[in-house]
Amino acid sequence: MEPFEEAAFADDGGQSEWGGGSDSTASGRLGYMPKERRRSDFQKVRSRARKSSPWPKILIGVVVLALVGGGVWWLMNRPASEGPGDEAGSGLTYSGSEEPCSLVDAGPLESYVDGTEPEAVAAGEQKNSGWVQSCALTYGSPEQALALLEVETTVYETDARASVSYELSTREIGEMVSPWTLVEPAPEVGDEAAAVVRIPEEGGTSNYQLHLQDDNVYLVVRLSLADGAGLDQQGLTDLTSELAQSYLDNLRG
Repeated sequence: MEPFEEAAFADDGGQSEWGGGSDSTASGRLGYMPKERRRSDFQKVRSRARKSSPWPKILIGVVVLALVGGGVWWLMNRPASEGPGDEAGSGLTYSGSEEPCSLVDAGPLESYVDGTEPEAVAAGEQKNSGWVQSCALTYGSPEQALALLEVETTVYETDARASVSYELSTREIGEMVSPWTLVEPAPEVGDEAAAVVRIPEEGGTSNYQLHLQDDNVYLVVRLSLADGAGLDQQGLTDLTSELAQSYLDNLRG
């Protein structure tokens, strides 16, 4: 006996009951189509259906490019009014300035610089934190300056952000060690203030740092005076506080 597979598919030369070998012709006349052919034709139809028109994709690409290009153009050509001066217009107390040195009233320093005119260096830049501006006034050569005044300001979009920045910065002040001394009580300027001072015992440059927050601004004033200024801690506190208050007044405008 033949195995099952061979018996099932063996060709015994017999004729089909459908008409003596003419079954293919008859099935063609009757409209019959083998499953293999039907499946093949169906797959062709599905393949043609999948090949949709490329125009919708092209149109979508054009729209996306137009939107991206428009956004870039707006960023590059937005009105100048969206610069550092917008904050005050939004109901905030302070707005930034592109000329921060013009806000410094250095009159109180005249008594300690012997008529020397300062060299000013200013900068301003929009950052994620806010508008950051700075002004440095150097009286004399950097190596033998009679005085150095630095005012660094960050103008925020909210009062809360300025307060948080102040809190984070003053934590570092509290950790400063000798020869720096924490000024207590703190200077009375702005909403919050903290300061450290360094006065050499045997002559040399005295240094003072004042950090303060007032509404939506965080301000740092650094003052250095050469030996001979004759100011003690309270004198430096009063002088730096006066410089900081006048700057805030001018910044408020």
